[in-house]
Amino acid sequence: MEPDPTEPYTDELLALTPGLARPAADLFVRRVFEGGVEHGARTALANVAATEHEKDAQLRRLGERLVELGEDPLDVARLLSRD
Repeated sequence: MEPDPTEPYTDELLALTPGLARPAADLFVRRVFEGGVEHGARTALANVAATEHEKDAQLRRLGERLVELGEDPLDVARLLSRD
C-alpha cells in the first residue's frame, strides 16, 4: 500500500502549531492537498484545450494557404476534415 502523501505535512503542521488536534490538522492538510490536485487537473485540461485550439488554428491557416496557392477549396476541406 502506498504511504499517505499528506502525513508528512500533517506532522509538520502539528509541529508548528502546538495544541492543534491531529484530526483537525489532518483534515486541513487533506483539504489543501485535494484542492491542489483539483487545481492541477483543471490546469492540465486547460493546457490540453489550448494545445488543441492551436492545432486547429494551424490547420485552418494551412488550409487557407493551400487555397491561396490554387488548391481546390473542396479538396482542401476534405483533406483537413479527415480524422
